Amino acid sequence: MKAKILVVEDDAIAQLTVNAFLKNFGYENPIIVDNSIDAFKIIKSEKIDLILMDIFIKGELDGIQTTEKINKFADIPV
Repeated sequence: MKAKILVVEDDAIAQLTVNAFLKNFGYENPIIVDNSIDAFKIIKSEKIDLILMDIFIKGELDGIQTTEKINKFADIPV
């Protein structure tokens, strides 16, 4: 089974590019969200193996702040 990947990216073109790149390498259906709130919800409800995080995302927290919070409650490479 391939790793389950969460992509946190708010730019639609970048989302499509990352999705196509991952599919080319055999990873199917990465979960894509555009803000920290949705990322936290996914991480708490799914077993995520890897997070690809953009620095500038929608919402109050940027990608760096979101990563810092994730690291406090989950052991997932970002």
